[in-house]
Amino acid sequence: MSQTAPQICYLSHAGFRMLGEPVFRLSEGTRVPSMVVLLDSQEAVLPLQSVAREFRVEPTSPDGQMLTLIEQALEFVVSIKLGDKLPSELNDGEASWEPNGQDRRVAASRVRHNLVRSVFARLGKRVTITATPGWEDQPQHQDWVRQAIDAAAAHLESVDEAEVTIRVASISEEMAYIEAMRRPLTRGITNMREKLLHIDSGEIPISQQETFKQVQSLARLGIKQVMGRFDDVDVRLDDFLGVLRDIPAAVTGLRRQRDWLFRTNRAWTAVFTDWEAAPKHFNEFLLKIVERTYVFLAPRFMTFQEWTTTESKFKKTTLRATVW
Repeated sequence: MSQTAPQICYLSHAGFRMLGEPVFRLSEGTRVPSMVVLLDSQEAVLPLQSVAREFRVEPTSPDGQMLTLIEQALEFVVSIKLGDKLPSELNDGEASWEPNGQDRRVAASRVRHNLVRSVFARLGKRVTITATPGWEDQPQHQDWVRQAIDAAAAHLESVDEAEVTIRVASISEEMAYIEAMRRPLTRGITNMREKLLHIDSGEIPISQQETFKQVQSLARLGIKQVMGRFDDVDVRLDDFLGVLRDIPAAVTGLRRQRDWLFRTNRAWTAVFTDWEAAPKHFNEFLLKIVERTYVFLAPRFMTFQEWTTTESKFKKTTLRATVW
């Protein structure tokens, strides 16, 4: 977003208030950006795009641009009202949430491990580090970190040890957000993989086996995509001197990954919750979880033609399976 991007949620069209103060949030299930109003004590959930068409809001108008910002804001917050401040991710790039102390500790240790390994490799110096959180607090390891900072300052142009220290701290802070997402995503993926991808096919009725194979295949694609993001971050940190050389680019890249991971974790949370409660053997409860997982994965990892074709077959199969 540009520096002139609005920071407060504001819509001038009177129609947005004609039924009272609206709340903007994602719809249940399909997670479509929507405007929620009360009609006769009942919630009416209206897709934002439909509302914009009804009110003839042009996409390039101030209200049209604000609706776009609201859609983007709902990737970071549960709901937003008129007059609320928009998430900072849409303006200055700062996160609107905070990692915890353990995430910061893990990030600090990981970053300093990459610092020492990268710099010492350039110097031809070999050391063995067990990169557990807090490794850098040991006296010998503190000396290694100081040596690495001194050597990095000597390698980089017009940079002294104090500046290198500041830059290392800056990358550690950004990495804390990555670690905050690595924890729930890795846990959720591991749990789902252990159950979904290791179901004994002999337990699954023949009529359901194709459905399970389809969901397993889609899950593998989803897992590969998520873990690939963490791999990209870790590979980038391998060249830590390169990271230190261009801090603005490094911070921008890490924040881009942070926001993608945050949105992904929010989207996958319901799926992870399902699989945390899922049994390790086939039954009707497990079948329901597989159905919901398919509904989540199919539009994300299938082509439109594959999705619509398979969805038709899937619905017919699951209908037969749930009839007693």
